[in-house]
Amino acid sequence: IGTKYILRGDANHDLSINVSDVTYLVGFLFGDGSEPVTLQAGDADADLSINVADLTYLTAYLFSGGPAPVSP
Repeated sequence: IGTKYILRGDANHDLSINVSDVTYLVGFLFGDGSEPVTLQAGDADADLSINVADLTYLTAYLFSGGPAPVSP
């Protein structure tokens, strides 16, 4: 999948934003998981870093009606 198809928040780069992306970021941030393909894919809140705030943002979007990640 080329980088022109990057979705902000799609950390596992499968062209869908779902709970798998939250799991992917948890593995990356707290385990030995792979880094997201690009910064934009893992940076759900668009603050130019991948951190716990991105997990919070994705969780709010998926389960609480929070704002959708903005495409890069």
